[in-house]
Order: sequence, then structure tokens, then C-alpha cells
Amino acid sequence: MIHLTIHLGHETQRCGPVQYRWMYPFERFMKKLKGYVRNKARPEGCIAECYLAEECMRFCSGYMKQVGALGSRHNRNEDIGDEMILGGHPFTVGELIDLSEEELQIAHRYVLYNSAAVEPYIE
Repeated sequence: MIHLTIHLGHETQRCGPVQYRWMYPFERFMKKLKGYVRNKARPEGCIAECYLAEECMRFCSGYMKQVGALGSRHNRNEDIGDEMILGGHPFTVGELIDLSEEELQIAHRYVLYNSAAVEPYIE
């Protein structure tokens, strides 16, 4: 690994900064274009048709109020103020259930008997 740093330094001297020769953005874009191909006999036509359709949808979505911008992600916590930062919304509102002592013991035993970590002790 120490020898690698020597080669990276020489490569930077000869070729310049990595962003000028890095192919990752182009590879990602080509993957997107390859996903447009529906007919393998005519890939260029499929790519052109799908790209044009996506471009038209993106243009039209700018004039519709109900539709967000195509390709942009929305924040899941838009309705929550800045004072709270949450990871998402729960599916339903939580409901508090009071268990009796007997129900609590039954639930505790169920968890113990169905846990893989406790199996050696049960045997």
C-alpha cells in the first residue's frame, strides 16, 4: 500500500487532477440510457424515444401544481417544523396497552422460549 501512494503521485503529475479523467459520471449516465432499451434490435430508437419522453415530462411537470419536479426527491418531514428532526413518519398512531401481571409474564416467557440465544440454557 505504501508503494501505491508513490504511483498515485506520479499519475497525478502526469495526468492532472482525477476529476478530468474520472469515468464514473459517464458510466452512471450510460447505465440510465441502457435501462431505456426495450427492443434490443433497435436500441438507439428506444433510447431516443424514452429520453425525449422523460424530457417532455420534466418540462410539463414545471407547469403542473400537483406534480413535483421530475427526478427530484421530496423531504418526508415537510410538515414538521425545524425544531424536530425525525427519520420518518409512523404508519399509525401508537396505542398504549396496559397488560396485567399475568399477561406480562406470558409475553416474557414467549420471548424467552422463542429466542435463539436462550436455547442452550433451556436444553
